[in-house]
Amino acid sequence: MKANLQRQTPSPSPDRQGFLDGGCLHEIHCANADWTAAMTFSLAEAFSAGDGPILLVGMKGRPRPAAQLYAEGMAGLGLSPSRLVWVETSNERDMLRAALDAARSSAVGGIIVASEGRLADYGLTASRRLALALEGKAARVILLRADAEPRPSAAQSRWRVSSAPSRPLEAKAPGMPALDVELLRRRGGPAGQRFTLVWDLQHGRFVEAPVPGDLAALPVGGTGAAPASGHLRAA
Repeated sequence: MKANLQRQTPSPSPDRQGFLDGGCLHEIHCANADWTAAMTFSLAEAFSAGDGPILLVGMKGRPRPAAQLYAEGMAGLGLSPSRLVWVETSNERDMLRAALDAARSSAVGGIIVASEGRLADYGLTASRRLALALEGKAARVILLRADAEPRPSAAQSRWRVSSAPSRPLEAKAPGMPALDVELLRRRGGPAGQRFTLVWDLQHGRFVEAPVPGDLAALPVGGTGAAPASGHLRAA
């Protein structure tokens, strides 16, 4: 087990919320080229619940992203690297077992399982075990699947995430991270919607980007005029 990224940063805002339901299993799909965008979304969602440690579980040597996790980058987004516990396993079965053991603990704030390819040991049985282990807890298990085809599971929701162009700041400074997000499936609810999200540095979370005709994009859980029909709402 590796406990990496030990830089201290301020705690997130107490009213911080996420787009994914707490106490549930969720799947995030992405192409290999969009690994960084999908990992950023997954981290933001995992950090949005409570103050417990966030477990990042992966198999040694995989996935092979173009960019590695960087403590300074996390700190710049207001995500505390000191909460992140990095676990590497030698095979996929142990990776899913580690996630299941963590899901059974009420001390864990969130769990991200980073996988690449088919992930043969993940299916209806494995996903049901994860979902049942989370019942009554605030934590989320996020299965990040790079270069993988969706298949039946007990996940509460399934998303596809890719990077999007950021909007330059004043003096053409680089803008905040932006994502294209598609809700592929949601148990008991509508799916098929697509949205663009941008990072709200003030509140330390993703919010829906303004669209033509909108006065502003509201942060998740924010106040003001209701968003237009079809806009993304917090889970």
